[in-house]
Amino acid sequence: MRYLENIKKAVAVLLLFGIVAIAVHSRLSAYKYEKEINELNVRLAQAEEKADTFFIHDSIPVIQQKVVEVDKTDYKKILADKQLIKELNLKVKEIEAENRFLLSTRDTVVLKPTFGDSVFTYRDHWNSFSFELGTRVLDWEVRDSLVTFVSAEYKHHFLWWRWGLKGYQVTHVNFNPKSRIEYNKYIKIK
Repeated sequence: MRYLENIKKAVAVLLLFGIVAIAVHSRLSAYKYEKEINELNVRLAQAEEKADTFFIHDSIPVIQQKVVEVDKTDYKKILADKQLIKELNLKVKEIEAENRFLLSTRDTVVLKPTFGDSVFTYRDHWNSFSFELGTRVLDWEVRDSLVTFVSAEYKHHFLWWRWGLKGYQVTHVNFNPKSRIEYNKYIKIK
């Protein structure tokens, strides 16, 4: 009789231990997932801060920035714009990289009368404006030209040999001197 009571107590203790172990494991998994999300957000924030800007040919802005590498699962869970991807008839698993940037164009132009005093126009290589005074219609067009290069960064090099891939760097060249890249993020999915 005492033997059965000891067995019941042992089974109860084992069940209680199993329940506690499952609860602790699920809590640790939640903490681990939260930690991974926080680390990814920190890497993304650091990538946004480290954009180097310089000019070539005295007026063409160039922006260089490190590539943020993320796992497919992190991209799918956190970063992917699922609605946009669905509208484009793509699948998240097919995407290799994503490049997001914001471009702003700003300039001041003087419209000159071309047909009497009713039509004012301005045109250069990047912009064209036409304003008709009678109808109050403004026709405008702003053109831009961007080139993006993705280059590998190596950890080690000796003479012409390079080895140990450290990461990637993205270089954007914006040929319109009146435009600026306000925001850039290049995400490589591994």
